Amino acid sequence: PCLMHPGQSYIECIDGCKAIQKCPDENSQRECRQLFDDNEDERNSCEEEVKWCISYREQIILPENDGAIAVNNAKIVNTSENNYHSQRGYIPWTQHCIDSSGLPTQTPGQNSVPGPDNLHNCYHSDGSNPVQRNLSGPYAYCGIDSDDDGTATPIICNTTFIGGFVSYNYDPRYRPWYTKTKEMQEPNWSEPYVFFQNDQMGISYSHPIYKTDEDDGRKVFVGVLALDLTLTGIASFLIKNYDEAENIVAIIEEAEPNYLIASSTGTTGVKKVLKDDHSIPCPEMENFALASEICTTVRIPVAELKNGFMERVISNSYMIQKKNGFPPSRLLPVQSKDDTDDVEVAQGVHASQTKQFTSVGGINWRIMIMSPVDIHEDDSILPGDDMFPFLVTPAIIGSVVCMALLLLFTKHRGEQEVIASDWRFTGAFIFGCALLNLACLSLIGPNTDSLCLSRMWFLNFFFVLALTPLFVKTWRFYKLLGDGTVIPRRQSISHAKTTLMMIPFILFEVLILTIFTFVDPNRAEEMLEYDDVGVTHRIVCTHDNSAFFAVQVVYQGSLILVGCVLAFKTRNMKKEYRDNQQLMLTLYNIALVGTVILIVANVVKVYQGTIRIFLSVGVFWMTVFSCCVFVLPRLLQIHTRSSISSNRGRRSQPGRAQLPSAPSTVAIDSGFCASTLQQQQDHVEGANMVSSRTLGTAVENPANFDLSDGDSSSGRRVSFEPILNEETIQAIEKAANR
Repeated sequence: PCLMHPGQSYIECIDGCKAIQKCPDENSQRECRQLFDDNEDERNSCEEEVKWCISYREQIILPENDGAIAVNNAKIVNTSENNYHSQRGYIPWTQHCIDSSGLPTQTPGQNSVPGPDNLHNCYHSDGSNPVQRNLSGPYAYCGIDSDDDGTATPIICNTTFIGGFVSYNYDPRYRPWYTKTKEMQEPNWSEPYVFFQNDQMGISYSHPIYKTDEDDGRKVFVGVLALDLTLTGIASFLIKNYDEAENIVAIIEEAEPNYLIASSTGTTGVKKVLKDDHSIPCPEMENFALASEICTTVRIPVAELKNGFMERVISNSYMIQKKNGFPPSRLLPVQSKDDTDDVEVAQGVHASQTKQFTSVGGINWRIMIMSPVDIHEDDSILPGDDMFPFLVTPAIIGSVVCMALLLLFTKHRGEQEVIASDWRFTGAFIFGCALLNLACLSLIGPNTDSLCLSRMWFLNFFFVLALTPLFVKTWRFYKLLGDGTVIPRRQSISHAKTTLMMIPFILFEVLILTIFTFVDPNRAEEMLEYDDVGVTHRIVCTHDNSAFFAVQVVYQGSLILVGCVLAFKTRNMKKEYRDNQQLMLTLYNIALVGTVILIVANVVKVYQGTIRIFLSVGVFWMTVFSCCVFVLPRLLQIHTRSSISSNRGRRSQPGRAQLPSAPSTVAIDSGFCASTLQQQQDHVEGANMVSSRTLGTAVENPANFDLSDGDSSSGRRVSFEPILNEETIQAIEKAANR
């Protein structure tokens, strides 16, 4: 007999499928008389939009004795009313068991389902009795057929053939495309689903069909006209049009989880898996009926595509587009790699763009186009690149030169000239310059998030670290001695106090860097650049906005500007044993080089690799020049003084001092203090001069000044006589050395 299995559905008519009721769509469910009781025209228009549907319901076979149930004594469960029936209702034509002539039959041996064996023949539903091919004509084989050349060709028995028919339990009235059209009562596109007859994924365009009832003129829904389109067919269309093009085109659903419709690579976004476990692929099986029982076809979200390089391009493009909100008019860069056995076999960059596609009937897709682009690598400098030596050489030489000058400077820290130059803060500045040169080595390497962030920290922190001792040294010099035209009041600024003044400036820079590390860090960003040649892919270090740049320009620029102003105000000091000219040259040099670097980096259109080389060279010039300005004149003064002392010793006679032609100015390393002369027991009256050994300056004024430690317990004051004899010079040198 013709059998149905548990869980299968069929249609049961209500009142012989002659009763009609309003269709479930919104227009048909309206109560036109209540809505438009006072307006006959609108009421008539409303009633014309009402559709009527034939009454029936879907029923499902109830399991009995864990086996199939014969049609004549089957127990049926009504899913809506949850009661049982002993008779079947409407039996669709496709549910009949059909013989070789296409006529319904219940006679055993005249209907079958395919089941290939070693002979590749067809069997009845028992799986053992072969179909009797006793009619004339060629046999129709199932499973594998042999061509004339002996090759095997797979064949699936899914249609009528001589001697039997594959009987499907199929009724369109409970298929999704039909029920959706009945509910909407308007043309529509279905969501992709598995076709019943060939187990392929596709979509259907459905249009409702009506007839007018002759008795009451009602518009009765009688069926659906449907057009099927497989996803393979859409993929074939894309392949045909984009097969030889470098572009990749993919169509995905707009709704989550964004299933793939088709692509120009041939990927359809479907796979056959076991019904019980979708993570296990369906095994290869020749028995089509058995495969249909244990396997099913499922769709693949585009984010899960991972087989091959092309699928990775599609998947990566989708994830990047989704992350950025699917911008319609913006190209997004996509990097993709294909790993086979953990070995990278392909790599490329594509420009990805999406556009939403909608159509009458409910299609809501997104078309995604991916085009390969050229990769530009001039934004980073790697070992082995042609530009690598131009970045590394200035950084290394600059740090070595600064450290060498620092060693020479500290080696002569006991000399009067170095003492007058305030060697502690000058040495701190030189050491900061060496570190700033070393910080330029962080510019080596690719543009990654970690390296971009480290460059933000190293370059800015060490620049402020080098600038701060120079700034406080200039400020203290101006605070103690003014501009050289006014006698300063007595005050003391010790080395410890000056050192503490440096800390807030450094901590403020650390605070700025810390805030922007979390708010807007310097990070690697992919970008696409357009020109007449095409599209180029770049990876640059950048911030989301210009706030960090503005804050650093204001803060660091303010330090440089104030330092330049203070250095300019002290330009009138005497030249002997003071650093005002060196301070002014250094600060002006830093301001000039920094301005040029800012202009090149932000105005001139160059790649970041070029900017980094320019930055390394700029730091080299700025630091080496500044260090030489401080150190070399002092070393030259030491050499000159040593030569003069040596010559004086050879010319001097016993009992007679050789006096210099002009008064000498001496700086005492005893802190910072300028005051009106107070008579001390050990003072020497004389010249109208005052000097600070740290600042290395001298002020001409009509009063006498004293120089002390800034520490009242050890204050030593030294003043000068208009005419210096040998004894006076020795006393001054002795005090300075102490």
